[in-house]
Amino acid sequence: MKVKRFLVESKDIERDSFIWNMAGSMLMAFQSVIMLMILTRCLGLKEAGIFTIAYANSNLFLTIGKYGMRNFQVSDVKDQFSFREYKSSRIITTVLMLAVSLVYVIYISNKNQYDIGKSLVIIWMCTFKSVDSLEDVYHGYYQQKGHLEIAGKVLTIRLFFTIVVFAAGLILFRDLLIALVISTIFTLFLFVILTKWSYRGIKISEKQRIECLKVKELLKICFPLFLGNFLAFYIGNAPKYAIDSILNDELQACYGFIAMPVFVIGLLNNFIFNPMIHKMSIIWNEKNINNFIRLFWIQVSIIFGITAVCIIGAYAIGIPVLSFLYNTNLAPYKVELIILLLGGGFLALSGFLMTMITIIRFQITLVAGYLFVAILAYLGSPVFVGRYSMRGATVLYLMLMVILCISFSAIFAYGLGKKGKELICIESNLDSQYKETSKNE
Repeated sequence: MKVKRFLVESKDIERDSFIWNMAGSMLMAFQSVIMLMILTRCLGLKEAGIFTIAYANSNLFLTIGKYGMRNFQVSDVKDQFSFREYKSSRIITTVLMLAVSLVYVIYISNKNQYDIGKSLVIIWMCTFKSVDSLEDVYHGYYQQKGHLEIAGKVLTIRLFFTIVVFAAGLILFRDLLIALVISTIFTLFLFVILTKWSYRGIKISEKQRIECLKVKELLKICFPLFLGNFLAFYIGNAPKYAIDSILNDELQACYGFIAMPVFVIGLLNNFIFNPMIHKMSIIWNEKNINNFIRLFWIQVSIIFGITAVCIIGAYAIGIPVLSFLYNTNLAPYKVELIILLLGGGFLALSGFLMTMITIIRFQITLVAGYLFVAILAYLGSPVFVGRYSMRGATVLYLMLMVILCISFSAIFAYGLGKKGKELICIESNLDSQYKETSKNE
């Protein structure tokens, strides 16, 4: 079948990995943007606000499903764990994701007095995103084995047609919940079909038995990554939760509109960095510390450059473009847009630092940094948003991202020094043993 061959065959893997990873990442980043554009035209600001908080919640609970495991899996160049063990652990975390999201929706519905429609939208959005969790473990394996292009193709196809179905559902039924239910069923169907074709095409070798102790060990090792990702999403969305509690759905929608360009910075950064994760993992395992540090600073420079370009562009044309896209007057929020974009640059940098900390296997220390900033977010959100409304929400976001970057920079510097010394000591001991053996012979 042509589609099967298209998914698994490539004449230039490196080129196709870049192209298809870029395409898939763009659709993933702009999925909510496109949905909101259609939503505001078909229904209105109130429904857009409900969608915004539902999407924020689903992404928060998605961190439970993914469990921070993708970068660990991709950088597992020594095959410490089998794919079967990664897959088994992902099934466990995805089920947990759905259970926790259901409990949360019941709690928050009572606290914030949601109507039944809003509660159901959040529940179905979490179910919708659970497909991303299941798919991610397969794509992590493809990337680990040097086939990021397959993951990119599958992701691009699934997201593109899912967005089309969601748009058609909104236009035909004029109901957010119905459109979401249809899209969830459709995207699950696509996941099963496309994974079946790509999975067989790459011929994944699996052990016959699942080693439960290894699955438990994997979950234990990746727990700091999960907790870090969970706290990171909470920190990033803390202003939205405060708006949901204190303000209204209309302002929630406007905040979501001006926050959209923030993800462009991370998206552009991922285009360049995501294909490099496996390469940098190999460089680190080969103990080539100087080259590792050189690539690190190159990426940091790219993040700063992308951020600067995005801020200049947003200052010049950001508000008119966003107002047109979302069919809403956003002129009063120009300063807020620039503040959020600056925060987006620090968000991209903190995400990159987290990946570097994972590669050097110092991820257990991430929790301390995230926990500290999460506490600040929890305490500061009601104060900033309650007193200064939208401006307070954006300033809070920027402050949290800056503090997070400072924390991760300190952790990475310390971990690099400590792990680097360990690698040098191991190398020196091996050299000494080799010389001693040669001398005796």
